[in-house]
Formats: sequence, structure tokens, C-alpha cells
Amino acid sequence: METTVAINVSAALNRVDGDQDLFFTLAELFLQESSKEAAAIRAALGRQDGAGLAAAAHKLKGSVIEICAPRLFECAKRLEELGRQGELAEASSVCVDVETCLAEVHGALRELIAKGFPS
Repeated sequence: METTVAINVSAALNRVDGDQDLFFTLAELFLQESSKEAAAIRAALGRQDGAGLAAAAHKLKGSVIEICAPRLFECAKRLEELGRQGELAEASSVCVDVETCLAEVHGALRELIAKGFPS
């Protein structure tokens, strides 16, 4: 297995003991839920709600673990930290990074779902 730019495919399969069907189920769930989590992040940032931002970023970070998307994980982690610290000005630029990484992960997941795992 290979590592895509957005997802570590080998690690993702290892997390589900090689069960590709389970991974695809988790991927579909992630595609649905992560969009809601991103919307919650944007809403909290718009309200200048540091605690809400930290909570929403924490939720996204937790769901990213199953997908094995290291860049998105690090961005979500940083956003969570900034929310907890109340550093919302810097959080705005990190939110852009989260959105970019999330779009890359969504694209990679959709491609995996459509084409299957590389051999």
C-alpha cells in the first residue's frame, strides 16, 4: 500500500485490521460528518467562540484519526489549541488550512471509494 498526499492508506487499513469494507464504511461516515464539523468550526470562529472552536476542532481531530490523514490531524490539533488559548485571529488562517486539508482528504477518500485500494 502507498501513502497518498492526504491519507496514509497503509495506516488506515491497519487501523481496521485490513477490512476494506469497514474502512469504506468509516470513509463514508467521515465524508458526511466532517462537513458538519467544519461548519461548526466556521460558526464558532464567526461567533468568536474560543471554547466552541476548540470543541469543534477536537471533534474533527478525533474523526480524522480513523482516516489516517496526518496533515489534517495536525491542522485540527493546532486549531483546537488556538481555540483553547483564545487566539482567534491566528485561528482564522489555520481554519483556512483545515478547509484545504479537508478538501484534499475528501478528494482522496472519494477516489478510494470509486477506484478501490491500490494493489
